[in-house]
Amino acid sequence: MSKHRASKPPGILMFDLDGTLLPVGLEFFYNDYPEAAAPYFADIIEPGVFKETLLKSTWDMVNNLDPGLPNIDAFRVSFERRVGQSWNRLWPIFERFYSEEFPRLRRLVPESKVARKVVKECVNQGWEIILATNPLFPESAIRERMRWCGVQDLPWKFITTLEDMHFCKPHVQYYQEIVDCVGLDPKRCIMIGNDMQEDMVASELGIKTLLVEDFCVDRGDSGGSGSFEPDMRGKLADVPEIVLKIYETNRNLHR
Repeated sequence: MSKHRASKPPGILMFDLDGTLLPVGLEFFYNDYPEAAAPYFADIIEPGVFKETLLKSTWDMVNNLDPGLPNIDAFRVSFERRVGQSWNRLWPIFERFYSEEFPRLRRLVPESKVARKVVKECVNQGWEIILATNPLFPESAIRERMRWCGVQDLPWKFITTLEDMHFCKPHVQYYQEIVDCVGLDPKRCIMIGNDMQEDMVASELGIKTLLVEDFCVDRGDSGGSGSFEPDMRGKLADVPEIVLKIYETNRNLHR
């Protein structure tokens, strides 16, 4: 563990969750998660159609840029319309799934103690931490996945959830909302994530970026969100050492 302890917090580390702290790939979200949820809705919608509908409504939510519409409402409007049922019937089914079945999906995720060790070391260095996960899930499902990689009880300053946020990655508005909600100086923040588009776009606000290469995702320009070169890159295990280098470099530049 690093012996460095800043006399004042070096700044804010914004950690992505899936593919960064949690060793899980896109297959989990495009296949495993929808397939596990489908039986809960079998009385309403055929499983294959449910999976397609869930993904389309999620995409509608991701593309919503109305600052007055929380993510959960953007998803609700789309899902209600596509399924033809009221939210009062649909949401309790989602809640039951997240309570009963979603925790069992942990069996599909490799065991790892690296995330907890890394985040704790960063906290010991003096950094404050934010969980900047794409807010596509309710808080209960996000905290469940935090448990899977052992970071649920660490001193998170802010966690982005379906209920609280109005924007999603890869839109820069997502990062602006975090900055505004927490009252951050972007120049004192580092975004740490595995996605070249969704996470590195934070650089548009002047936030330093660190690409975690363990489960790196790079769509190039095919997603329409551009391509952003990270300030630094490396393995998750190397993050404490890398963020100190970024901090020291910035401090020397401002002397």
